[in-house]
Amino acid sequence: MLDQSFSYENFRILLDVENRKGRYLEDKIFFDSDIFKKSREISDLIINKNQEIRIETSKIKLIHNVEDRDFTVLNKLNEEKEKLKEGREKILEEILIEIASKTDVHNYELKIHKGQVKWGSQLYEIAHNPENYFVTKQLQRNIYKTFKVKQASRKIIIDQLRLLLDDGFPKIIIRTDIKKFYESIPHKELLEKIEENSLLSYPSKKIIRSVLNQYWKILIADGIKTINDERMGIPRGISFSAYLSELYLRDFDNKIKSIENVTYYSRYVDDIIMIITPDHRNKYQNVDILKDEIKNILFEKSKLNINTSKTIVLDLTIENKNRTNSETYDLTYLGYKFGISYSKKKVLQKNCTYKEVITKDKLQIYMSDDKLQRFKNKIDAAFSDYDTLIVKYATEKNATERMLLKRIKFLTSNHQLFRRKSNVFIGIYFSNEFLTKPFSDLVELDKYLKTKILALPTTTNNKLINKLKILSFIEGFEKKSIVRFITDSFKNDKMLSIWKNL
Repeated sequence: MLDQSFSYENFRILLDVENRKGRYLEDKIFFDSDIFKKSREISDLIINKNQEIRIETSKIKLIHNVEDRDFTVLNKLNEEKEKLKEGREKILEEILIEIASKTDVHNYELKIHKGQVKWGSQLYEIAHNPENYFVTKQLQRNIYKTFKVKQASRKIIIDQLRLLLDDGFPKIIIRTDIKKFYESIPHKELLEKIEENSLLSYPSKKIIRSVLNQYWKILIADGIKTINDERMGIPRGISFSAYLSELYLRDFDNKIKSIENVTYYSRYVDDIIMIITPDHRNKYQNVDILKDEIKNILFEKSKLNINTSKTIVLDLTIENKNRTNSETYDLTYLGYKFGISYSKKKVLQKNCTYKEVITKDKLQIYMSDDKLQRFKNKIDAAFSDYDTLIVKYATEKNATERMLLKRIKFLTSNHQLFRRKSNVFIGIYFSNEFLTKPFSDLVELDKYLKTKILALPTTTNNKLINKLKILSFIEGFEKKSIVRFITDSFKNDKMLSIWKNL
């Protein structure tokens, strides 16, 4: 039977899983208390020991006739490393047992409160302590394991769309979203699905009910709802809310996939995209009927509504020979804008004359307009902060200049997550890997950055200006340039804090 307990054993598994994802839980800024200080100090010693082992291994490789005695130092280093690992494991056990002891089902409550408003939506938070973090992660795991639900992968969806939109086959594309998705999920129907599952543990169900109750009380206290209203909504920002929403919409997803001629369907949270492929090119497909069918299924299965103002339909069933003009269709989804275009070209005929025909161009993929603007906003914020600090802290001019340079390097390059394995990278390439040549967005960002550099005061250090001029979004993308930052830049959050709400 699946162990769903909020125990040391499960928390130990979660610690490794989160670390592999690039969330280093032992870092001193991760929680409101530095509970992992001792284990982190040993981890640092292990990192140093690994460096010594690499150096010693390199020395041995240079020896022509290797003998057993040549491994003496290396063997000793490996023994010291194993002892450090054993010591770290013992300390981790003590820490995680202490955390688990605070999650006793009879006394523990996962309390939520209002956080920031982001992109027009109220987010909710929990106290940033270790026990809350591990409980929410274990609860996510319990929901995933017992209901077999998980969020779709953005990368996989974009990769699939990239191929489907470029194949040249006739299709109708519908892109829409669910109106006030999180805020409209009815508690009654959601809790029925949860209670019906005998595999999900009682403590897990209790926490879910408690969080939904707290959320509803906050809405009443804020005057958004009254005590007589139908209870609905799940709190945005709480990690397991995404799993609850996936669970709630599973029947809707399955029903949409069963619609005749639907050859592709994907949903990321509330953003829906589907492709309908007619049996043959000349078959008429009434788009309005399709939209109504989706709308009716959503309400019937989930009591939710389609956002009609954000529904976009692209009809690509017209044969190229029947097109008379060049045309471009834009489709924005999950941070990318897909450009599907048809243009006039002169084709050589058998009689050695040229005929003007319409053909499909290669698919172009850009950043979405919102994403491009966020990059510009981050550039603006970096230079604005520099302008403020260079005046406010005139005696710390060098530090202010270094910070501006770090921030622009961060935006234009790629970097490995602190302490993580070599395959965990983020940055201008790894966050935009599906962009296609000629990379017009990156060209635009380089031009925008250049205007900000040229607008710096004439008193600005020439060395700083020259270093900034070298930095390029295109170069960082094409070369996948990796920049290693001093870990303190991340630990104290000075470098990233100005972009928190962008």
